[in-house]
Amino acid sequence: MAYPVADDPTAVFGRRVIAALIDALIVLVPTFLLASAEFEYLSVADLPVSAEQFCEDRMDDGQVCADFSDVDDRVYFADSSFPAATGWYWAANAILLVVVQAFTGWTIGKLLLGIRAVDEMGRPPGLLKALVRWLLWIVDGFPYVLPLVGFIVGLTTVGHRRVGDMAAKTFVVGRAAAGSPVVVPGVTAPPAPTGWGAAPAPAPPSAEGPQWDEARGTYIQWDADQQRWMQWSESTRTWSPI
Repeated sequence: MAYPVADDPTAVFGRRVIAALIDALIVLVPTFLLASAEFEYLSVADLPVSAEQFCEDRMDDGQVCADFSDVDDRVYFADSSFPAATGWYWAANAILLVVVQAFTGWTIGKLLLGIRAVDEMGRPPGLLKALVRWLLWIVDGFPYVLPLVGFIVGLTTVGHRRVGDMAAKTFVVGRAAAGSPVVVPGVTAPPAPTGWGAAPAPAPPSAEGPQWDEARGTYIQWDADQQRWMQWSESTRTWSPI
């Protein structure tokens, strides 16, 4: 049985990859420039020892040293902590990927590509979920030079969720789908029957006045006490606000 994909709000994986590259550049390019600015250099002619020995001595002291004597007759060295670059890296991650995304659903990359990170109800994920998504990059980012785990899991799973999304119970959807409950057949709603002779929609749950909603793939009903529409979750057997 195939899942319908035409109306899948999470079918934005290509844009999501490009957005992630944009966000990575926003964080990493200034990090690299700040780290480069912290390097000092000496001409090989001014070294008291050979360039190779100079670098060995510096690295024994916990510094970073690069011998470019074959290129410009200089040796570059710096404190390995790179305080300015390190400060920018963590601050940019915390502000852009956690705080901003927590309350808006977007990063700069997502904003440019027209996608949003949301919770199951289509709302911005909030601080805790955004933090979990970010922390789980320790898994999704493996092997770190290229985040293959996150790419493969996000590409192949129903709902296109990487490990961080699964742990935080979040989705990445198109901008137009944000603000409404995320309906993904097989994840947040029962798979819709397809093909000739498919079984009819299941019998409605025991509640007053439920109506089958094709767009959401589940039942909805008006709750007079709460004065709002509710939708049925087959997986949890409960009603929740739309």
